[in-house]
Amino acid sequence: MSIFLITIGFLFLAIYEAPPLIQAEEWPLLITAGSIWLFGFAISILLALHISVPSPTLGIAFISNLVLELLRFIF
Repeated sequence: MSIFLITIGFLFLAIYEAPPLIQAEEWPLLITAGSIWLFGFAISILLALHISVPSPTLGIAFISNLVLELLRFIF
């Protein structure tokens, strides 16, 4: 039941948010928002199925450290 409700919620989100972006031909924004929605939908489904999802802060910390090391190397 929770997967059904999650799907309905994301469908309502897409129905509400996507048409104005399509009419305004905001393709980069639509692709960006759609990617974030898809990522959020996948995480929500995994959590509803009681699958352990790793913390996103670990990935963010890894990427930020990588960028900082690259900047230290450049400057």
